Amino acid sequence: MSGQRGRRQATVQAPAPMVDANSANAFSGYFFAGAMGLIGILIVWYFELPLNFDVTDREFNPLIFVPVLFMLIALYSLLKAIRDTLRVRKFGMTTLACGPAIAGGRFEGSLRSSRDLTPGGDYRVQLQCIRTYRVGGPVVVTSGTQKSTYKDELRWQETVVVPSASIRSSAGIPFAFQIPPDALASKGPPIYERVHGNVRWILTVTAPMRGLDYYAVFAIDMRGAGRSE
Repeated sequence: MSGQRGRRQATVQAPAPMVDANSANAFSGYFFAGAMGLIGILIVWYFELPLNFDVTDREFNPLIFVPVLFMLIALYSLLKAIRDTLRVRKFGMTTLACGPAIAGGRFEGSLRSSRDLTPGGDYRVQLQCIRTYRVGGPVVVTSGTQKSTYKDELRWQETVVVPSASIRSSAGIPFAFQIPPDALASKGPPIYERVHGNVRWILTVTAPMRGLDYYAVFAIDMRGAGRSE
């Protein structure tokens, strides 16, 4: 009976395999780029801003730089989305199979690429804990000149180097981390959000390749010490 209960708990604790976020990041990047570009166009249309960038002209309106800023943000997001798309096409999907991530415990697993990779160097598997904190301004509502500034703080980081000559990426890139007992538990969504106290755990695997380097990223649900479910 106790053996069956132990097997049942192990089944509950083991997370299901996860797929890397490159494809999702590309989709959100295209969406964000489109939204920023549309806002820039609407600003020009709504305020009837002339496309005049000659600051010495009497008809020059400095507000023209506002839609330009939105368009630059759109271009940056578009380039990142294209990069993520190229990664998906070149490397396929990477799947993460791992045990539970618990503060004070051992977090281990393997990363499997859908295609065999031939990197020019070793694989680097990195686990990071990032905490977002607020600098100045009110906690909940920001208005007027009391605006909050949010920054990211790296609370913990460790890297495991896996020799590429010793493994096949399609069979699995193994890793193991010893999580400190005082590690912060995940809080909030896995993606970046400007919320005071938000904690994210991110697992990345990289390797040098000809052209675009191999890269895959995963959001890890880190549990606090003593929380097994």
